[in-house]
Amino acid sequence: MATPMATRLVGACRRIGVVLGLLLAVAPPVSAQVDPRGAMRTIAMPHFRVHFRPEQEVLARRAAFLAESAYAQLSRELAPPAGPVDLLIADNVDASNGYAQVFPTNRVVIYAVPPIALRELRFHDEWLRLVITHEMAHIFHLDRARGAWAVGRALFGRNPLFFPNLFTPSWVKEGLAIHYESKLTGSGRVVSTEFPMIARSAVRDAFVPGPQRWSLSTSQFPGGQTAYAWGSLLMQQAATQRAGSIGRYVDITAANVVPFLLSRNSRQAFGASFDSLFVRMSDSIARVTTGLPGDSAWRIVSANGWYASSPRWVGNDSIAWSANNGRDVTGLYIAPVAERLAPERPAVAPRRLAWRNTLDVNALIPGDSSGAMVFAQSERMDPYVTRSDLYRSRGADRDGETRLTRGARLAQPDVRADGSIVAVQLGADRTRLVRVSVTGESVVSITPDNAWERWAEPRWSPDGQRVAAVQLLSTGEQRIVVMNASGEMQIAVAGARGVFASPSFTPDGTRLVWVSDRSGRSQLETAPIAALGAPVDTTRWREERDDVRVASSVSSGVFDPTVSPDGTRVAALFYRVDGYHVSWAPLDTAGVVARSAWYPTANLADLSVPNVSELGGRAESAPVTRYAPMRQLVPRYWMPLVGEGRDGGATYGATTSGIDILGRHSWSASALIQPQLRETDANASYRYAGLGIQLLDLSASQEWDGTFRAVSDAGATLGFIARRRRFVTGSSTWRVPRVRRSVSGTLGAQYELRDFASDVDSALGAPNSLLRNGTRYGSFFASGSVSTARLGARGVSVEEGFTLSGSTAYRWREDDAIGSGAWRSIAGARHYVPLDLPGFSRHVIALRATLGVAQVTSTSEFSVGGTSGQSAELLPGVVVGDPSRTFSLRGIAPGTQRGIRALAGGVEYRAPLVLFGRLPSPFTLFVDRLSVTVFSDAARAWCPGALARTARAVCERPGERDGWLASAGAELVVDLAVQYDVPYRVRIGAAAPYVAPRDVARGGSFYVTLGGYF
Repeated sequence: MATPMATRLVGACRRIGVVLGLLLAVAPPVSAQVDPRGAMRTIAMPHFRVHFRPEQEVLARRAAFLAESAYAQLSRELAPPAGPVDLLIADNVDASNGYAQVFPTNRVVIYAVPPIALRELRFHDEWLRLVITHEMAHIFHLDRARGAWAVGRALFGRNPLFFPNLFTPSWVKEGLAIHYESKLTGSGRVVSTEFPMIARSAVRDAFVPGPQRWSLSTSQFPGGQTAYAWGSLLMQQAATQRAGSIGRYVDITAANVVPFLLSRNSRQAFGASFDSLFVRMSDSIARVTTGLPGDSAWRIVSANGWYASSPRWVGNDSIAWSANNGRDVTGLYIAPVAERLAPERPAVAPRRLAWRNTLDVNALIPGDSSGAMVFAQSERMDPYVTRSDLYRSRGADRDGETRLTRGARLAQPDVRADGSIVAVQLGADRTRLVRVSVTGESVVSITPDNAWERWAEPRWSPDGQRVAAVQLLSTGEQRIVVMNASGEMQIAVAGARGVFASPSFTPDGTRLVWVSDRSGRSQLETAPIAALGAPVDTTRWREERDDVRVASSVSSGVFDPTVSPDGTRVAALFYRVDGYHVSWAPLDTAGVVARSAWYPTANLADLSVPNVSELGGRAESAPVTRYAPMRQLVPRYWMPLVGEGRDGGATYGATTSGIDILGRHSWSASALIQPQLRETDANASYRYAGLGIQLLDLSASQEWDGTFRAVSDAGATLGFIARRRRFVTGSSTWRVPRVRRSVSGTLGAQYELRDFASDVDSALGAPNSLLRNGTRYGSFFASGSVSTARLGARGVSVEEGFTLSGSTAYRWREDDAIGSGAWRSIAGARHYVPLDLPGFSRHVIALRATLGVAQVTSTSEFSVGGTSGQSAELLPGVVVGDPSRTFSLRGIAPGTQRGIRALAGGVEYRAPLVLFGRLPSPFTLFVDRLSVTVFSDAARAWCPGALARTARAVCERPGERDGWLASAGAELVVDLAVQYDVPYRVRIGAAAPYVAPRDVARGGSFYVTLGGYF
């Protein structure tokens, strides 16, 4: 239940929200939360406070050493940040990631699962070293402030307005961090082949985006990865210039009053603008980009690109795979293959079989006549924990599913004929191979569960006696190995520094096919393997032997190969500028000998740091203490506020806040003072999230919100009365989120105190009057929602599913609890129906209905009219957008009707128009796409029966504006990003009523607002 705080204070805080949204570009996405529950421990290092779960102490000590090493390395390149860095090791999500924050203090969160399934991160010597170095590069970069920015930081603390490098686009921030990630670790994305492949494919397919299109908010493939790939390539190009350095660029940007003037800063730092460096880089890529003969051998099966994973043959004539094609939510697809197929065009459009939560393997069960599959997908266990588990599809349609494991952290499964499963089990900085029983009840390790052990992509041999897999070594080497069903190594087939992935047996079990990028491009490789029972061979895998052959020659890259049941063809993902295309080609085992040409045979990076032995000893011996959040909660900044008092005069104040790295404790406080009247509007709030599913909120506020004229019976003015309202609110919120549905609910109570003051004492009336004693109000409130709403990655709106929501509140006056008590309830429903019509996304029919009912004793009404959206006060008095309105009606003025009953509904048709590819982005404004909405709204508010004939303030006068209202109109919807990367939706619309009472104007309205409608 929203507390009715002063409009002035809320507007000021909303303005802060806009600033934070624009600046905190490296804040975590919603799905990348940490778990605030349970016991935590801390190790103190010279520059870090490392926080971890008790069972992760060994890992945390290693992270402490690596963090100090990265700090020492980066200090040779950039100016060190101010103060210690809080470093959290998290393992609540089965994903490989990390993020850095410089507000309110310097913080880094690392998700410890190694990236065995992320192609761009697959090449690394040590995951923790790589990700910590990357995130610490962000801290060094973004914390830097010089000149006027440093003066502002000295006056206002760690105010987000005074972090100049936060104003730069994400491609600069990420490109710089990726540069140092590779320069200082000898591995990572600058060294690997993934980003050069993205650039070559863009040149080959004549779709090279310029720097103005490298936004995290782009809907063009590869989405936000565009900023990472092109930004790192351009930053690497800049780093090679003789005229300057990246460190110089950071210092220049941190001192310039307008830090996002990129060309000027680049010329000062590197002697050339980013635009000219981009032209040189594009030209150099074009000179080495040519089509290769092997490109024409591949026949495309999927209808579009985007993201795809793990194709598997279904007989000899069809291929199934999981995909996120941008239009639909992630799912399982199947399509037939054809012999005489044009290389660029599939013969038959793929058919969608089922929903999948994530991209992972869908393994057919050999010999199962129903076509059942075992597959892995992620599911949210609660608001903070996400785990990957195994499922079995039911029947030939593969749409039903049975969950085999719960919280087992299993991925990349394969199944043999008896139903036995081999899979990867994920862990903190480790993975291992396990055998899983048919029912999922038994999970047994077949490789060691050692720290920093890495295994990936197991596949059964056709006879079910052996397993092929990938082993990732700490040297940066990866190798294809074959083991028996118990995990005993039989053959180390091939390997080197580089990425080796996706081994697949031929049907006779005598040969393996896999992919490797050791040549500079991800190509198929193949080699014969000795029969079961042959002597163990684990020593020759580094040799470039004659029997290890290249089996493809493509200009971009191929991935995830699988051999057809007849052994004559191989299916794989063929990369193009618009994504990964499921394709097939004849299996060629007579190619050239596979040789390493891209990666050095050893890590050439300078990993040395001063006093490394002492540093290692400090990390190993540092005492462990209990987690203490108070140091992080101390206010580190303040933000000035300017508002408007009850008399129209200016108010002045400040706001500040704090939150610990776990998000277990958070608080905020704001105050505005009217100097002449000496009146204060203030708000303080606190949230405790340590219970997990349940959130506890407590807030207190006061506001001087109105001035009233007191008159005598004769109408003479007695004086003016000021009203002060104070609130204390407590609530508890429960959330049960899942990938396909979510449920939430809130229970709370509020106590309101009203008192009055006047410059003329007699205006307050008799000694025991309400004006002298004040009034007290109590209330209880509850709300809940359930939703299955979802949309594709490029969706212009929520596309399918429903949302049901409801809220109710009971409020009473303390001195008349029975007579003054009143209920007030609202219920709403929304439903979305996708239409598979042409365009970059699906079209949508959206329906909504909302009902409001209040008791006749209620002192607050429902209001009908106005546009609903989001509003933001950019400057004092400058408001953009509209507030969210429950009973909105476009084309009708806000508050056109009021009453204690209200009903509203609407229908919309939403369609995609344009997905921009090369549109310029002036003034840091990135425009991504356009869509159109055609709509009709209807609503009515009224008071029932005799109440309508009274003079109650909650009702219209009898006969005035009585009856249904309905309007129709259209909106042009612009999806854009402010400050290059922060997404916003702008709706430009016009609407006019076609049904309205006679005393309601029918002129309609033109409007511009922010946010979606519903």
